[in-house]
Amino acid sequence: MNIRDVSLHFDRMTGVMMAYIGTFAICVIVCAVMGEYSLLLGYFLVTCLTLFQIQAWLGKLIARRMFGDPMAAFPKMYGELFAHPPVQIDYRLDFDNYLTAICYDGEFLYIVDKNKMVTLKWSDVRSWSWEIIDPAVQVTTANTPGLAVQGAVNDAWANLGPRVNAIKSSGIRLTVKDVNHPQWFYNTGKDKKAEAVCRKWEEIFRQFSDGSLKIAA
Repeated sequence: MNIRDVSLHFDRMTGVMMAYIGTFAICVIVCAVMGEYSLLLGYFLVTCLTLFQIQAWLGKLIARRMFGDPMAAFPKMYGELFAHPPVQIDYRLDFDNYLTAICYDGEFLYIVDKNKMVTLKWSDVRSWSWEIIDPAVQVTTANTPGLAVQGAVNDAWANLGPRVNAIKSSGIRLTVKDVNHPQWFYNTGKDKKAEAVCRKWEEIFRQFSDGSLKIAA
């Protein structure tokens, strides 16, 4: 077993903050030019930018320009990170914009988790499991439009935390023979491919165990 540091974090929040600052500056300039209509126009601009997630898109673009994109850089690092070219690999950005990955190269199993990477023989693995979490959803019903709208807003806020936790906690977990870092996690999120990815790696792990698929012992 070998554990090493990797630098695969996408600092999108810096880009988003710069996008918001830029948006605010544009609104100030427009408001200064438009005079009496400035407040209404500024509100309209901010609402439109937020509604269509333009700041998020600009933030992602700015961050890519400033710091690079781990999703694009990662395949170029295969030769440095892995002993052999990947036979099976899945990777994505997790909710916190860290690149998370799971890879089998014909000899070793690799997990990239929060800027750490472990290289595993199958004898290093004590246990494995996977889970796609479906959070409890709060739904409010009401007999008036006003209460219905208020209930929908309250539901959205109440459901946000469990939904985020489900996204961050869904994936493949491995327990390994290491005192300092016994738990490793590949975060699949909850997109359409998440369950298929988990089932694929379940089959790979089973083939490691029965000898159908070769891996360092």
